[in-house]
Amino acid sequence: MDDSNWLDALSDGKVFRHWLALFGQFFLGVLYFTLLVAGYATSIGLSFVLIGIPLLLFTLASTRTLADIDRRLMAAVLDLDVPRTAEDIDLRGAKLGERLGLLLGSSLTYRSLFYLLLKMPIGVIAFMASMILLPLMALELLILAPLTIDLHLLTARLLRWLAMGSYRAVDWLLPVEAERGAAEKPKRSRLELADDEDGEGDEGYYIDSEGEIQPSIRRAGR
Repeated sequence: MDDSNWLDALSDGKVFRHWLALFGQFFLGVLYFTLLVAGYATSIGLSFVLIGIPLLLFTLASTRTLADIDRRLMAAVLDLDVPRTAEDIDLRGAKLGERLGLLLGSSLTYRSLFYLLLKMPIGVIAFMASMILLPLMALELLILAPLTIDLHLLTARLLRWLAMGSYRAVDWLLPVEAERGAAEKPKRSRLELADDEDGEGDEGYYIDSEGEIQPSIRRAGR
């Protein structure tokens, strides 16, 4: 935006994207807060009844899903490339009690909850700031720009900073797959030979004639 003018700013769609992101932060934040409060209050209140347990399970799973969808939605509005959220549990094949325990023991569940709850106060602040910027932007665009008074798109820059800042303020709460892959070594199969660079003293596994998995020690100089 260094060499851009107002014609460029109005035609490339970035100003509209930033306004849409700020409005989305506010309205979606209010929606998420309402849904979460209603969902958790109802499910916890009914936890002593049979129906409360599956309802709590649904609310916990929905919290994680909503946070991931919102993150990708806001990134798409702002034209950003964001990696997928790193999952830390696998619910496939788990029973009701196991699924509930995994969701309650997962840090991503609580991080997703904080992510969604923080969107409302951040969205309120961002929405109020955008309303303050609106007349200032109209002044710069409709009066100062025709008078060739160049403020170097000051209000457009402030709008972009506000939109990106409100997005980054909560985005850091959710881990991404790239960070998880860098922090953890990939899990290896028991049947995969543990080869290192020189291939010395590594332990592998093989299947014997009876179909049993047996360890095998590979020694140097084989």
